[in-house]
Amino acid sequence: MSHIAYGGQTYPWQMNIEKFHGQVPHMVDTLVQAGFTGIEAEICMLEDYYTDWQRLKALLDEKGIVLAALAVHEPWLLPRETEEEYQAANQAIEFLTHFPAAKLMLGHAAEDPIREHNLREKQDNQMSCIRAIGQRAAERGIVSVFHPNSTPNSIFRYEEDYQIMFDALYQCEVGYAPDIGHMLNGNIDPLAVIKQHRDKVRHVHFKDMDASHVWAAMGKGIGDFKSIIDFLNDTDYLGWIIVEDESPDAVRDSDAVVLADGLYIKASR
Repeated sequence: MSHIAYGGQTYPWQMNIEKFHGQVPHMVDTLVQAGFTGIEAEICMLEDYYTDWQRLKALLDEKGIVLAALAVHEPWLLPRETEEEYQAANQAIEFLTHFPAAKLMLGHAAEDPIREHNLREKQDNQMSCIRAIGQRAAERGIVSVFHPNSTPNSIFRYEEDYQIMFDALYQCEVGYAPDIGHMLNGNIDPLAVIKQHRDKVRHVHFKDMDASHVWAAMGKGIGDFKSIIDFLNDTDYLGWIIVEDESPDAVRDSDAVVLADGLYIKASR
């Protein structure tokens, strides 16, 4: 019997942010219609719901869906968090104390225009910040995970970067959140990485990409999601798989792509 829970990210609507920012009831209704039982939220999409956790909790309880994770993105390029980064992480941790089953998902906001400039120093600095945030989160009972991405200036993008990342993650309490699409974009074998580091996998992102490295709707690219689901089931994975569609389809019609992704997941489980 599978114990995997499936949720959706708010990012498909963020691709039309002017229309959907703050439209949390609409996003939740669409996720429920798609068959998802959890939502992973970008802070920018929550707006007033981020400063009023009771309002969000009441909405989620009413709709029968839970907060699976909150995504926090900062540069984290210095040996210690800047004051702004420190306050942003602490605000997120405080928010999640009201949703103790939700993960704190930490992702690099890749702002440095030149990836290779002092790359190893930036990688070490970022992992130092991630360790500090993870420790503060754990002290409040919150599980944190690190989510590497693959934009051109991402500092954890390729296989050699992942080796450095995992060396750091195994020395702290922060888990790993593999993103299938970002690994495909970095020419990394997603299933091989998940198998090798299964003990660190505590949250999973699904998104698809075609052979030309263009984001694709679920099932329209080269991602082998069924094999990943099967492996996670076989190894008693108890966490979330979150679908985060960044395809051009989401720009054209955010709601339609979320509903289509829900159908794909139902057929793949």
